[in-house]
Amino acid sequence: MEGQQVARVVIGLAAAVGLAVVAALPQVRRWEQRLGLGVLTASGLPLLLLGYAFQTFGIISPKTLTDLRPAYEFGLGWIGVVVGMQVNVRRLDEFPPWFMTAVVAVTVPPILFAALGSGLVLAAFGALPGTGLIRDIIVLAACAAVSAPANLRLLLRNRPPATANIVRAITRMDQIAAFLLLALAASLFRPAAGTVLWRLPRSGWFLVTIGVGFLLGVIIYLLIRRVESRTEELSLVLGGIALAAGVAGYLALSVPVVCALAGAVLANVPYRERDRLENMLGDVERTIYLLMLFLVGTAWQPLEWQGWVLGVVFAATRAYGKLIGARLAVRVGGAQLPSPPTLALSLLPESAIAILVIFTLATLHGSTAPAVRWAVNAVIIGSVLTEIFVQVRQRRESRMAGEETGPIVTHFV
Repeated sequence: MEGQQVARVVIGLAAAVGLAVVAALPQVRRWEQRLGLGVLTASGLPLLLLGYAFQTFGIISPKTLTDLRPAYEFGLGWIGVVVGMQVNVRRLDEFPPWFMTAVVAVTVPPILFAALGSGLVLAAFGALPGTGLIRDIIVLAACAAVSAPANLRLLLRNRPPATANIVRAITRMDQIAAFLLLALAASLFRPAAGTVLWRLPRSGWFLVTIGVGFLLGVIIYLLIRRVESRTEELSLVLGGIALAAGVAGYLALSVPVVCALAGAVLANVPYRERDRLENMLGDVERTIYLLMLFLVGTAWQPLEWQGWVLGVVFAATRAYGKLIGARLAVRVGGAQLPSPPTLALSLLPESAIAILVIFTLATLHGSTAPAVRWAVNAVIIGSVLTEIFVQVRQRRESRMAGEETGPIVTHFV
């Protein structure tokens, strides 16, 4: 790049980082919680639009994204470790025996329905299996799996606190399904010959992903297990995540999946400062999510009508799958869960992990196929449509709560 272009990119990226830091402030988060908004439709929308503006005016190009690959792979790795740290086997003992069955029940139907609906739409638009159709369907299904809790204080106001804890835990566990699908996509669809040095069967790459993730988790643990100060721990964790992301990127593995496996190791080994480590990782997590939204904006093509059609189908099939899954989960959990419509609404908002997943698709082996652009648009449009629907239903619930209890309206509206 020429000097003038480099200056524009540096200034633009500095502005994006500054906006992400401001949007991650506690005051902004409290504002979002008060209005019951999601990350994408509230503080993330300006960064998404900024990324689109950078793309439109030529400030960020595909070549620039290639140059930034080490930086955004580190960000993907950081979020992956945060997700993996939530998979603490010991904490599962706090939930009823049927909990994992309920997680599977509410996670699998959205995956299947979204995969079927998205696959039919992409096939109708001319996407063929040889052009990455199966890969795109798998990644879109991964996006459909993840969920974020809605306004549980409102929706579950007549339920015991244990019910809200179960719903929140479900939104953390369904991320595992998304990451498994990501690992499957990265194993089945490898880069062109000559890009990586190793030659293995597809099943071998899946096993390599698991092995590398656990090995890197053990290495990070060995580095930090005797650390006393937070500063030293931070520096070693930064190096560990950079190592994990670099190894995964070099082998063309899914960076967030490998780092999530490393995080899962850290969550389950006997580390006395685990809470401090989780807090340290969580402090930066939201800022990185917002920067991912900015980078997604640089690949966003909102003017392509195919993406809008795909987005409507994606949102509708995902919502129907959530309702079917909620019915199955209530059969398993019984009275400890709310009614199926309430549970489905509580799990309907799209998690910010979906943005990470679709960004992984947009950058996987430098793919710029039309179906990939449509998929990016579909996840964004689907998230916005879902958020609008959830907001309408929550306002209705808020009015009902106001008629019964009064003060809840002033808190949630």
